[in-house]
Formats: sequence, structure tokens, C-alpha cells
Amino acid sequence: MPDGGTSIDTGNHPSIYLFIISLVLTLTLTTAFISTGWASDVGGSGQRLVGHPRQRFPLTIYAEPAPSHALKAAVDDAVTQWNQVFERVFHQPAFAWTAHQAGADILIRFLRSAHLPHEMGETEIDADNHGVIRLPVNINLQLPKARGGTDVSQVLFDVTAHELGHALGLPHSDNPSSIMCCESGAIDFKDPATRAAYIEARRHPDLYSAGPDIAAHYRKFWSQHYDGS
Repeated sequence: MPDGGTSIDTGNHPSIYLFIISLVLTLTLTTAFISTGWASDVGGSGQRLVGHPRQRFPLTIYAEPAPSHALKAAVDDAVTQWNQVFERVFHQPAFAWTAHQAGADILIRFLRSAHLPHEMGETEIDADNHGVIRLPVNINLQLPKARGGTDVSQVLFDVTAHELGHALGLPHSDNPSSIMCCESGAIDFKDPATRAAYIEARRHPDLYSAGPDIAAHYRKFWSQHYDGS
């Protein structure tokens, strides 16, 4: 499997799908260029439409203590901005913080080892055969390092916001300006305009640009896979 990916493991239980969605960030010293990779070991089966019942929102989040105030602020900001997007689209927040790990819908932890040697984050999602995401959703974040002109907090914000998008059920996007960009090979980084758009979106991400995607995703999910009532 390439550097980062989504794997679906049905094992002996066809109703259980394990999605491990990894964000791979490679920053060069001169351009702070970030690239993401996604791959599936299920061939041409594609990505399933998965999501949460409407009455489940806001999803409760518990995060392990961050190693610094700046990194905690980056994670907090990613949650806040996703809430702003969700409130604009659905008139309710996507997430709510909880101080209790037990019973939390989403668990965020910081990895201090080389568990993700080539990745900056991963989201583990287990969905039933109706596409309803089982709880809890686990998000693992590798502690970023300062590279080039890219601020460590900005890197962690990008990774967290991307992984929270996956926790909501969003797949990768082929839009270089989206926080959900990109599936490996989906866009041409040799194209100057595409490359510039991608770098600008990593340095100055706009989660509101994901509003149409999250709106379309959940309107389709609630109408076709779950009534949302």
C-alpha cells in the first residue's frame, strides 16, 4: 500500500468495514509543499457513502492533552471552524467537546512514537452495511515538526481539519483548494496553477470551501442511506 491509505477489512464479518484514512504530508524546505496520498486494497470497489444519523450531532470529542498550548489551539481551531461550516449548512454544530474519554464519539490522540513513519494523521472508521459510522471514531495525530517556512501549528491544523472531515464521512477531494485534497494521483502537481492553489490552501485553508461538499454528502446520505430522523 502507498504511504497513506484507506483499507477495508471485512474479515469474517461482511457488515464490518474498517476505513483507515491517512493524510500524508511532505513539506519541502523551499516551498513547504504538502502532498497527500490515499489508496484502497479493495481494487475497484470504490469508496462507500458513510455518515452519521442527524440526531447524533453534535458529535462529542475527547482529545488527549496536547504537548503545547500552540498545538492545542491548532486542534481547537480545527474543531471550531468545522462547527462554523456545519452551522452555516445545517444550523447546528458538528462537534462538542467533552472532558470524559469514556463515551466520547471521537477520540483524538497524539502519537509520540514512529507509529506513522510516513504519515501525519490517520482516521479509523468502522461503518455498518447501511453506511452508518460506528462510534467511537479514532483519530491519531503524529506530532509535527517545523519544516521550512511552514509553522508547526499550521501543519497540525491542516492535518486535524482533514481528519475531522473524514470522521464526518467525507472522502478525499480532487479540488486542490479543498482541505480534503487529495487522493493520490487525483491532481497534477506539475501544473503550476494546481500546485500554487494547493500550497495556498495548505498555508491559508478555508474550511468554508468544504461547505458544498458536506451539504451534498449528508443530503445524499440522509436521503439514501439513513432517514436522518
